[in-house]
Amino acid sequence: MSRTHLPAGGHSCRPARWCIRALAAPAVFLLAMGCGESQGEAPRAAPPIPGNPAPAWEGRTLDGEVVALEDLQGQVVVLNVWATWCAPCIREMPALDRLERTYRDRGVRVIGASVDRGSATSQVRRFVEDHDISFLILLDPDQTIMSRFRTLGVPETFLIGPDGVIAYRWIGEFDPMVPSELERIEAQVARLVE
Repeated sequence: MSRTHLPAGGHSCRPARWCIRALAAPAVFLLAMGCGESQGEAPRAAPPIPGNPAPAWEGRTLDGEVVALEDLQGQVVVLNVWATWCAPCIREMPALDRLERTYRDRGVRVIGASVDRGSATSQVRRFVEDHDISFLILLDPDQTIMSRFRTLGVPETFLIGPDGVIAYRWIGEFDPMVPSELERIEAQVARLVE
């Protein structure tokens, strides 16, 4: 019976090298596919993070009118992704409404993007009426905004400057009326008069 000589440590190196080669080839292929763009393909959009342009997105008002983010360029937009079934979303609605009422005349638009699925128009309309929401609510039953903005869930809010660039991102519930958050919004409002 012959014995295989093992290096110090008692493990053969041969399976490890084979394993590395077997995993390296697909990894290199996937990396090459992800880095390149095919001829005729549109370039990929920049990730939706502060400093990059906000992705293209549009939603429908409760009356069925289509509103696109690009229509709001030149204004400061506070884009809130929410749903009627989301308790933190409901808690932050009054502060978002106060923000809209306080800053509307200074060029700030609060937009609520409802990601309630299916035919939830009547449910969203009832919610808006019950909570006396004054800012624009747009419906996105296909939840397109969640993939375009790569949200982690709801609520999530984006501060978009007048140039269409994302200035800040809040993940989870927040109060836009606290001084630290108002400073961020005020900085974008100041850009409107530059």
